[in-house]
Amino acid sequence: MIKSLFKITLFFFINSGVICSEINNLFNEANDLFLKKNYESAIKLYESIIDRGYENSSVFYNLGNSYFRVEKIGQAIWAYRNAIRLKPRDIDIAHNLKVAEAYRADLISKPPILLIHDIYRKIKSSITIYELFFLGGFLLFITSIIWSLRMLLKLYNRFFNSIFQYSLFITLIVHIFILDVTFDVKNKEEAVVVDKVNVLSGPYMGDNKVLFQINEGTIVEILQMKEDWYEIILLDGKKGWVLSDSLRK
Repeated sequence: MIKSLFKITLFFFINSGVICSEINNLFNEANDLFLKKNYESAIKLYESIIDRGYENSSVFYNLGNSYFRVEKIGQAIWAYRNAIRLKPRDIDIAHNLKVAEAYRADLISKPPILLIHDIYRKIKSSITIYELFFLGGFLLFITSIIWSLRMLLKLYNRFFNSIFQYSLFITLIVHIFILDVTFDVKNKEEAVVVDKVNVLSGPYMGDNKVLFQINEGTIVEILQMKEDWYEIILLDGKKGWVLSDSLRK
């Protein structure tokens, strides 16, 4: 059973240094509607907050819970994935995402990968890009301090040299990791199927044939866009074209 507890922790948005009371009021109103089991109205308010450009894991999490209650699994998975993107180590979000994914009509098996690659992917998914930037900046600052002390105090002994070399090595590794994550974010665009859809051999209706069908909740990668159509690829390598309104980035 999906966890019913939703995020009701302090929720403030800051706009130009001032608390945006309108957004906070909308969030609280949506929470009240959720508790009263008026899920459709709660969904509209949570979506209105997102439409205003405010991203918060609590909003996405509660939106996912609302969609799950009205059995819109694709939309629920989309919301949970956004929530865990912003707060990747949250146990409740991870649990509810796992439950929602189990409700998908068909599960596409991932191709086998090496153990070390799997561990690397799990590390990447457990930390946000902002945390990585902070860590990279902090390590660069520490390495700069060590180098400055080494030069100013002329500390060229083996112990101090080793500290500097280890610090520099770790800083370089972290920054390579940051570049890899940034490249992924910039170049890989994923989406969730929110409506059962036929995948065609090309954009536009007509001569293009139906290749296969995918159900809501399926995760796809978007390769390119042509007007109202997306070319997508599945985890198992299948490709095709779908209408853009059947997906949610």
